[in-house]
Amino acid sequence: EISVLILTDRVLTPGPELTALTAWVEKGGMLIRFAGPRLAEATTPDPLLPVHLLSGDRQLGGAMSWSEPAGLAPFQTTSPFAGLAVPAEVRITRQVLAEPGADLASHTWASLADGTPLVTRSVLGSGQIVLFHVTSNADWSNLPLSGLFVDMLNRLVQLSAGVANTADATVLSPAEALDGFGRLGRPPE
Repeated sequence: EISVLILTDRVLTPGPELTALTAWVEKGGMLIRFAGPRLAEATTPDPLLPVHLLSGDRQLGGAMSWSEPAGLAPFQTTSPFAGLAVPAEVRITRQVLAEPGADLASHTWASLADGTPLVTRSVLGSGQIVLFHVTSNADWSNLPLSGLFVDMLNRLVQLSAGVANTADATVLSPAEALDGFGRLGRPPE
């Protein structure tokens, strides 16, 4: 079984795919999702998101906009990204916004300098759902072009428990990993 699955800008609706993904996450899978235009404009609720999203998105020059691209806030000590350096050149020009709520902070692993969530997470059964509130490519930010992005994904893979057919709770290490240049090889130590 695989430990981590990444979905980019997909809206999950009731059906066999959603049922299978939900069962997989509940057994210990880590579902990493990325926002995009489809997720921003979704009209039906998606149950495999860590937080409820506001309709639409926030973008440079838009209705809920910034006057300049937003930077990242330092990672909180409770975040799995704690200790990673936040490069000043990483900028966000567009994001999907989480619906404000009393528990939003407990779901937030990374934020922009203005406090809005960049990465949120929730637990489902034995697994986890993680959402990057930006695209997986450079359309909405330059985060995917940075070394920070690679480090963040490495930390997420290290957190994944995996889906196993046994009662063994051993944390699985990746067998192979992509480096910053997209080459498959040995994972970093």
